Amino acid sequence: MVPDGINGAEVISRAFKRYNLALGAGLSKVAGKLFRIGHLGDLNELMLLGAIAGAEMAMLDVGVKIEPGSGVAAAQNYWRKHAAAQSKPEAAKGKAA
Repeated sequence: MVPDGINGAEVISRAFKRYNLALGAGLSKVAGKLFRIGHLGDLNELMLLGAIAGAEMAMLDVGVKIEPGSGVAAAQNYWRKHAAAQSKPEAAKGKAA
């Protein structure tokens, strides 16, 4: 959710026009109240960190009062403590089947 007085569509527009980041809109009852980070195809933690950083920059640009880098830092801390990197297939590790 974006703070009261901020239109989520403004965040989406700024992210796309200034940072070439496509964010999703809230629909129906939440239209204008939030934005979504979505993806098509593969997405890993490092790619998501870029999306979070871009969303932070767009939010700052439209007046959302957040600490720059706070979302990225929170995600990094979480993944370092809780989420193991996805295993790659054995062939990708250089081991023959």
